[in-house]
Formats: sequence, structure tokens, C-alpha cells
Amino acid sequence: MNIQHYVDVLNSTDIIPDSLFKTRHLKFFNGDEETFKSNYAAAIIGLPDLEEVDSYIAASQVRQNLYALSVLSNSLSIIDLGNLKPGSFNDNCNSLRDIISEIGRKTVIVLIGGSSSYSLGSLLAYEKSNVPVNMVCVNSTINKDRDLLGIRDVNPNKGNSYFNFINIGYQSYYVEKETLDFIEDSSFEAYRLGLVRGNLNEMEPVMRDANIVNFSLNAVKHSDAPGASNSSPNGLSGDEACQLAFFAGHSNRISSFGVFDFHPVNDIHHTTAKLTSHIIWYFLEGLSNAIFEEPDITPEHFTKYMIHLNQSDQNIAFYKSNLTNRWWMEISFEKNNYNIILSCSETDYELSCKQEIPDRWWRTFQRISG
Repeated sequence: MNIQHYVDVLNSTDIIPDSLFKTRHLKFFNGDEETFKSNYAAAIIGLPDLEEVDSYIAASQVRQNLYALSVLSNSLSIIDLGNLKPGSFNDNCNSLRDIISEIGRKTVIVLIGGSSSYSLGSLLAYEKSNVPVNMVCVNSTINKDRDLLGIRDVNPNKGNSYFNFINIGYQSYYVEKETLDFIEDSSFEAYRLGLVRGNLNEMEPVMRDANIVNFSLNAVKHSDAPGASNSSPNGLSGDEACQLAFFAGHSNRISSFGVFDFHPVNDIHHTTAKLTSHIIWYFLEGLSNAIFEEPDITPEHFTKYMIHLNQSDQNIAFYKSNLTNRWWMEISFEKNNYNIILSCSETDYELSCKQEIPDRWWRTFQRISG
């Protein structure tokens, strides 16, 4: 594909003077397709501002702050592809679909600016390849537009575009009971703000399985992100947002990470631009430290534990990494000889030892067995 058909390239000197971050990690796309013969861990794309067609103020301000930050702890090659060429919402989503389906197999696409609705472009990339997808949305609310979310058929054996939808950080007074009932009936996952803040480390395995992470700044409280498009006095703190982004960077499955809903007009002191740059920096830091390990691919790195649940007559296999101490659990579907290995926490293992079925295990079992 010709990337230049989709993006407007940037002049690096217009973004920020030379910095150590730029020198160590960054290359700017100049229209030369030969560039992509090199391997990049991440590619950055700016999206149009909210309610604007050809304005990229949010992306520009975030870049200026991001590229002025310190270098990452490990080497990471990043390419800034420029800004998505202006077009209608549908045109932009189709452009993102093409870019992510082509590049996202080996390079994580980092999206800056625009509305969180642009996550549709990431979903379309998976629909085009007809493989299941885990999408994590960090947001204070849950989008009720099911067509926009791509939720059509929740059975991965039927070639759906949607394997799992997960919300992190919803605030109860912004979400209708009907929406939560739909999440429950579909065996999707939604984690209320209070639960997330009280058990932040439990979100690590959720992020570890993510293919798409859609981070809305509306999930962050107003004092830390006054430039969010729909800010609230309650929400995640800035450091909690950065921690979640760091978790996302450790996913071996992720193809796109977007930070959306930044409205620069409201960001008088550039607090939100700085926080957005910090969130992306922590994501990239996680990416630079990511260790590839999967129990079914690198079994020599794991210790296996078998738990039998008497009440349901189920056997659950747990795997603990000898390298990172992270945990996975296996779901077996004996009728069709089909197994899934799901990221989990040590808490899930401890619950099983007490003869309790972990919630994520049960939801996944229900979603697939139908």
C-alpha cells in the first residue's frame, strides 16, 4: 500500500527542535515507501480535532510535549507518519482500517486526537481480516451505539468481528441500566470506577489481552484533564491513567492504542496536552519492556497448576510465568476440542483454590459456549 495516499507528512523541525527522545527513538515519515522496509515498534498518526475537518491542534500539542520527554528505558523504534488526510468520518475510519490492517500486524498504531468514535477504524481492520478481537475502552461512560462498536455476533467460531468488549472506569451515573444489562447479557466486561481505583493491578491482565485500546480522556477527572471534551469532577487520576497505559504496552497482541477526546480550547494551561503525552509515553515505555510469553507457545517458561471445581465439575488449568510471575488460565470446550488461554491474576487462582469460579473465566466460557 502507499501510505502517502492516507497521510499528510510533517516537517520534524516544525514539531519541536531536536531532542534526545527524537534522536534516540523517532523517525518522521517523508513519503518514501522504502521507509517501511525497516521495522518499527510503533507508528504515530494524528487525527482531526473534535468537530473539525482539517485542524490538528490537539495532535500537534501532544507531539510537542511527547517528543520533549526523556528517552525510554529500552530501545524502541518509532515512526511518526504524520496526520490522517482530512475527510468525512467514514472516509477517515476506512483509511484507518486500511493502515492498521496493513501495518498493525507488526507495528502498533498510536492514534492522537479526535473522537473515541475513531476506534471504529481499528475494528474494521479486524473485520476485514475476519479474526476475533478484544477491545478495551477506558471511558467514564459506555457507548450505546452497538453498530458503531461493531457488536454483531459474539461467537468467535462464526467469524465475528467482536470477541470481547471491555469498559474500564465507567461512572454509574453516566450509564443507563439498559446498557449494563446488555453488557451482562452479552458476557462482556465493565469495571466501575471505584472498583478500578481500588484494584488497579487487577486491570493488568485485562490490558494484556487487548488488541485495541481506546483511551478517552473523559475517564480522567477534570482537575487532571480539564481539556477533556466532557470532563467530570470524578474519574481516574493522571497517574492511574498512566499506569493503565503502561499495562497496555505490555500486551503482545495490541495493534492500536488511541488517546481521544482532547479539546484544546478548554486546556488553558496545557495540562491535558501534557497528561496525554505522559499517557502515550508510559504506553511506549511498556512496549519497550514487553516480554513475549504465552503458555501454549513458550511452555518451558511456565509452571502449571490444575484446580478441580467440585460444584461445576470443571477443571481449570493455571499457568504462572517463571520469568515475570504473571498468570494465565485455560478454558476448555471439550465438545469441539477448543481451548482458550486467558490472561488472569493471582487473585483468580486464589479464588479457584477456594472453589469459586473467576468472573473473567465464567464470562468467557458463557460468551463462547453461547
